[in-house]
Amino acid sequence: MAWSDIFADPAEHERIDWGRSSARFTASPDTTALLSFRRIDDWIRYGHVRYPQFQLNTPSGGVPPTMFTVTRPYLALSMPGYPDTDAIAAQLEQGATLRFVNIEDWYAPMAALADRLTRLLNATIATYAFYTPPGDDGVGAHFDSADVFALQIEGTKTWHLWDIPDGTAWQESQTLRTDRAPDQVVELRPGDGLYIPAGMGHRAFAGPEGTLHLSIAVRPTSHREIVRRWAEDLLAAIPRLERLPIHGDRVLPVTELLNAIAAAAAKTDPTELLARADVHRPNTSDTPLIAGVLPRSAASRDT
Repeated sequence: MAWSDIFADPAEHERIDWGRSSARFTASPDTTALLSFRRIDDWIRYGHVRYPQFQLNTPSGGVPPTMFTVTRPYLALSMPGYPDTDAIAAQLEQGATLRFVNIEDWYAPMAALADRLTRLLNATIATYAFYTPPGDDGVGAHFDSADVFALQIEGTKTWHLWDIPDGTAWQESQTLRTDRAPDQVVELRPGDGLYIPAGMGHRAFAGPEGTLHLSIAVRPTSHREIVRRWAEDLLAAIPRLERLPIHGDRVLPVTELLNAIAAAAAKTDPTELLARADVHRPNTSDTPLIAGVLPRSAASRDT
């Protein structure tokens, strides 16, 4: 599977111009079948999720959880974060978007999908679902630091897209500040998909019946993560009490330190560094907690 987890025709992945331009495609019917208006309604109404697994957003930012969750008593315990259905309904009537976060952590079919894509792409995969009421957007214009595949589940959604700017200064804030018209306008219907590269500004508006879409975020290991992993190893080798002198030459020890860092970098094996930095935690486990449950690999062979 893997590419067929995103595309109805796996060969469509060859059209993706990674990190550069958007692309519309036909979404995988197996994946779009994992979600529906009914399913997310059940998640909220019957206690399948607690904050922060679900959140509410408006164009101005996140809604405080105290405005849409309740604390429930269990024996002598007080358990916060449960959905307050009346409060959520009121927020949705005011145009808020209902967002489900990191679904791969708590919904087995999405966990298996994320693991398949991780193995295919050598990237961390995160999944999100967004329900927006009729005619609203719920999330202001922004860009993501991940490449995103948006799969339309129910209703229609109109996406406004802004091309990736030149330079890097704009990357300091993910909020998109622009007063110009979008470079592209794309309407998605159920079964459509849209690839949005990291850095591309976007804002999406729900159609007249409301809208639900799944976002699959793809995060390859970044240069920053590689440098961070290398720096962690370097810092571990520096004694805690090695400090600059109170008196005397303070520039010389800094120069010597930089020379030592440069020498350490020259000796670093890039293959070993990549192996340490490019680690992606699996979402599924082949070790059941409940006695009598077959491991997932064995269950798959039996079916």
